[in-house]
Amino acid sequence: MSDFYTNVIIFGDTALVRGYRNGERVQYREKTSPSLYLVPANQSKTSKYKTLDGRYAHKKKFDGVREARDFLQKYSDVEGMEVHGYERFVFQHIAQKHPTRVHYDMNLMSIWTIDIEVACENGFPDVEACQEDMLCITMKNMMTKKIITWGTREYDPPKDVEYRIFNTEHEMLQDFHKHWVHDTPDIITGWNNNFYDMPYICRRIEKILGEKWMKSLSPWNVVKDRTINVQGRANIVYDILGVTILDYLDLYKKFTYSAQESYSLEHISTVELGEHKLDHSMYENFKDFYTSDWQKFVDYNIHDVQLVDQLEGKMKLVELAVTMAYDAKVNIDDVFSQVKMWDTLIYNDLYQKNIVVPPKQTSEKDDKYAGAYVKEPVPGVYDWVCSFDLNSLYPHLIMQYNISPETLVDERHPRVSVDKILDEEFTAHPDYAVCANGAQYRKDIHGFLPEMMQRIYDERKIFKKKMLAAKQEFEKTGDPKLKNDISTFNNIQMARKIQLNSAYGAIGNQYFRYYNLANAEAITLSGQVSIRWIENKINKFLNKLLETDNKDYVIASDTDSIYLHMDPLVKKIFKGREESDQSVLRFLAKVCDVEFEKYIQNSYQELATYVNAYEQKMFMKRENIANRGVWTAKKRYILNVWDSEGVRYNEPSLKIMGIEAVKSSTPSSCRGALRDVLKLMMNTDERKVQQFVKDFEKKFKSLPTDEIAFPRSCNNLKKYHHPKELYGAHCPIHVRGVLLYNNSIKEKNLTHKYPLIQEGEKIKYVFLKTPNKLGRHGSKGDFQNVISFFRTLPSEFKLEEYIDYDMQFSKAFLDPLTVILDQIGWSAKKRATLEAMFG
Repeated sequence: MSDFYTNVIIFGDTALVRGYRNGERVQYREKTSPSLYLVPANQSKTSKYKTLDGRYAHKKKFDGVREARDFLQKYSDVEGMEVHGYERFVFQHIAQKHPTRVHYDMNLMSIWTIDIEVACENGFPDVEACQEDMLCITMKNMMTKKIITWGTREYDPPKDVEYRIFNTEHEMLQDFHKHWVHDTPDIITGWNNNFYDMPYICRRIEKILGEKWMKSLSPWNVVKDRTINVQGRANIVYDILGVTILDYLDLYKKFTYSAQESYSLEHISTVELGEHKLDHSMYENFKDFYTSDWQKFVDYNIHDVQLVDQLEGKMKLVELAVTMAYDAKVNIDDVFSQVKMWDTLIYNDLYQKNIVVPPKQTSEKDDKYAGAYVKEPVPGVYDWVCSFDLNSLYPHLIMQYNISPETLVDERHPRVSVDKILDEEFTAHPDYAVCANGAQYRKDIHGFLPEMMQRIYDERKIFKKKMLAAKQEFEKTGDPKLKNDISTFNNIQMARKIQLNSAYGAIGNQYFRYYNLANAEAITLSGQVSIRWIENKINKFLNKLLETDNKDYVIASDTDSIYLHMDPLVKKIFKGREESDQSVLRFLAKVCDVEFEKYIQNSYQELATYVNAYEQKMFMKRENIANRGVWTAKKRYILNVWDSEGVRYNEPSLKIMGIEAVKSSTPSSCRGALRDVLKLMMNTDERKVQQFVKDFEKKFKSLPTDEIAFPRSCNNLKKYHHPKELYGAHCPIHVRGVLLYNNSIKEKNLTHKYPLIQEGEKIKYVFLKTPNKLGRHGSKGDFQNVISFFRTLPSEFKLEEYIDYDMQFSKAFLDPLTVILDQIGWSAKKRATLEAMFG
């Protein structure tokens, strides 16, 4: 049975290790023996260790981390003495103990999700003050599904819950502490548990039971607090040495890549699971809830834990984090830092080859370098659109040009630019691959970075293939054992995908050991060349085929994608014959998948040869075939897709980019409606669109305030706050609404019931008719036409009758729809004409 760590900490000269050995949990201390490498100016003495640039390096082993750090400090600036080696000594230690792959077993690990409920006798509980009693705590073991709830009142638990009742909070915390110490989690997760649940537990235990009790939450008796700022707001967090606090909210934000109007558990569980938190709106406030209905209150606490567990059941984000951590040989909470992850991945790769990593240099980031190319489209409607995508563009650019710190040549090519490559106006050096910023890369050696990209890419393909094979076998046999294989293979392939996608982010980060502006810009500008090169080639191809002169058939391009207007080709081929959508789809699929892809690959081979690339790695495949597309601006379009990557649909599927229907800043009620009306626009006629608008407007004006409000993030409250006028000049409307909300909460003495809106929080706002009950504020003493709020507008404000539904409907639905309809000459509402008036 394999041995693996769950947490490794360097404390002084000792490594504090928690993990599993032969299936049993272990916890031990062991001495560290880090190494550094001396690179003398005189290279007469050989060594099996070398630097990235090929010089000999001589290993120096130390008796502990402190001695190694002292040595680094002493010799870091000594002339003629270079000290190389990985100064993140904890990862050195892990690599020494696990020279090959870490074979871990999540089923052995103690992984719990937690949620607490706190009294609010004196307003909403504040973590820093920590004055309010803890009322109940629920923990669920994600592996065994065991649930334990601690509470201070009588409760009738369901069968799957162990409920422990206590007379006082003091007794409850003592028993919770006893359970924690007996089965200290390897990982503790929950929704916002890093900023709320765990800090509150630590501070409350210290306040009620004492500092020693709080520190013993750590298996090493070390618990430290610190303050971190997020979006201008200070947050207290606790590090419990030996325990990984893995906030599920942070995992969701980091690895789902989807912007949400709110990151509350209520909203995310609704979006992802179709499940809601337990409703307690029938109670006047939270205090009334736990005072009047303790049974439902504890159900509420347990349900929140269940929601997080269900999210993990669907999304496997904890599993993903664990997979990524062991793959890189870091601690599990290190997965949030792409720089740390890639620094360690590279260290482990070079360590196997006896290549020592260079010392970390302090870098000051230069001016912003060029980003991706996005073509300005001509707004309008286009029939028959085909899109093509480059596969993993940035990783493949690194492979194509052999971009790596040790392959970069000091001298730049003097005559290279994006335009000069596109116009073929320069001559490449015969020994170097040349990028669009003039950076040149050696070809006589294979850089470690492109080598890693290729290996990770190949591994992802292998495990994705295994996952698909396991899924197919499961469909045939229904064997439950295959579910574990599917999950394992999917996590490995997803980890590889994230590694590939995050590589460029690390390379362009000034805190990365291997940061170099030339490398970062070589990637982005060469990406511009790749997409513009194929745009030019496709246009030449289609102009020749269709016997036109300099006509632009590329509607749009964006980073790694192009969108082709294929209607002229369709009309030429089907000239004089009746065409059906299915016959056109079959024709376009064949011509794209055979003729166009072949032509594209030949064109990219021309580019690779011209720039003297290390190898040709641009692979572009057809993605979508749509019978109609509408563009309003850059990155703003709609496609009515009938075929995606060879999958033919019975009903078309909308692909929407940049339109309000997919924006998290659009009211939730309008997003679905916009998508529905756009589908009608693509597949029916103007009359049906107008009828839909009419019906939805009626429905919209009957919806509750929270469903029609605009979601926003709230920032710069201090900047725009004015001590006398309430808000200053140029204050954004939603921030003005927040300042008005907070002021009203204070004026009406409602702080015990509603929390004040803080910096960085997600809010909603609506327009108001004037005059209204908010009164006059601001330097001009105007009536206020906006109010912001959290999830619901406080009824005590008495503003319901002042909600400006007409303004909300216009700005949230009608205006963005009109922008799109204008492109095809339609109107959202029936126009009044003389002909209509007189029949």
